[in-house]
Amino acid sequence: MSGGPERPQARHRAEGVGNPGRRALLVGAAGAGGVAGGLALGGQASAADTSAYAVDVVAKGADPTGARASDAAFRAAAAEVLASFQPGPISGAIPKKTILIPPGTYLLTQPDSLLPNVNGNGGGGIVDGIAITGYGKRLSRITYAPTANDTTLWTNNQRYKNIRVSGLTFSSTNPTSSFNYAYSSATHGVQDTWYTDVEWRGSWKRGIGLDGPDPASNLNSEMGWDHCQVSGTYTDAFLVIGMTPAVAQQDQFLNYWFRDCKVEYTSGVFVKNRRGGSMNFTGGSYILTGEGASGTFFQLTGDAPSRADSVRRLYAAGIRFELRGAGHKVIDSSWDRGHVTFLSCDDSAHSYRPWADEANSHLYRFNGRGPMVRYTDCTLLGYHKVVTSAAATTEGKVLYDGCRIMDETSASGANAFFRWEGSQPWHEFRDCVIGQGRLADLKRP
Repeated sequence: MSGGPERPQARHRAEGVGNPGRRALLVGAAGAGGVAGGLALGGQASAADTSAYAVDVVAKGADPTGARASDAAFRAAAAEVLASFQPGPISGAIPKKTILIPPGTYLLTQPDSLLPNVNGNGGGGIVDGIAITGYGKRLSRITYAPTANDTTLWTNNQRYKNIRVSGLTFSSTNPTSSFNYAYSSATHGVQDTWYTDVEWRGSWKRGIGLDGPDPASNLNSEMGWDHCQVSGTYTDAFLVIGMTPAVAQQDQFLNYWFRDCKVEYTSGVFVKNRRGGSMNFTGGSYILTGEGASGTFFQLTGDAPSRADSVRRLYAAGIRFELRGAGHKVIDSSWDRGHVTFLSCDDSAHSYRPWADEANSHLYRFNGRGPMVRYTDCTLLGYHKVVTSAAATTEGKVLYDGCRIMDETSASGANAFFRWEGSQPWHEFRDCVIGQGRLADLKRP
């Protein structure tokens, strides 16, 4: 009726209370990338102020259908985020905005479109706190299809630290492409990077490559992968620790965590450690899917023999490894000290295959001395081998405690489960089962 009181619903709609705008819905649904990001900065997030905390790439012109390239839109979003500096109590420059990537497929064809490649040492300083947020892997998807070979989607040259990437799928169409290259120095580090609910698919040369010069800067560290998925193919490796060991570079790449990840890729190496580090892999499923291809989950090289034990540590717990071909390995190690531990792991899914008893699934090269290697409560396929020098091994041991050996009938020797080439290495079996029976405890030499 005309002249009557205004209804509350109509008043709310007019004020935008009951009908929030598109940006408010996007940022609200994004969770950590939107509302939580605003609250973390001490603000009270609302439909009216969320744009102060997130930059929507679609609002910058990105095409969520993938029909046209979105490089310019992503670069514009990154530029706005990097221009949103606010004073920080510790590091100085902290962006107060995050990059928000709504559901869809976004085509990037040029390197460094995700974040600009700027040298932080004299070229703008360190940016402390970068967040790139999607709506979940396979919901928010980025396809990297560069026209040139040997390019990298984003480079961290002594500039970005405290990085959070979440809820995204990255796929490469060019097998010479890499996802990320990170370089740190003694004064400008790139530590503290976390990937959460992120997936890599397609054909890559390399996923993430870490580099840093001597003297030991130890700042290319503290990196984690939580509930991530690694798929596709890698001509080099998904993670390379120490990209150029032929030149002097830092010794201690430290503290890497993979938690409850799904690693199911076709070929190549999952983690290649060419320098050192303390690495933890807990939970998850690790599968090499290319039956006729070669692949190794952990490759530990001997490029820097001067490393200390404290930076040569690999711990794997509660992981189901699946080797689907005779050319697959869980580990290929040339470390001559340190510690390697497998706790409650199982790689026996294909122990029934005719090639299983002659599959060298775990390989160690001691070279006169080696690490302390321990398998506890594990179920193991094929055979393990240690290659040593002609001289007696002075350090290093392989211990099996409470393990089940699936494919061999004897514990150690030329055609047994534990084999060696060169001098006999120190090894021990305690409370193990082989085949269908109990294995007598053994300690040699």
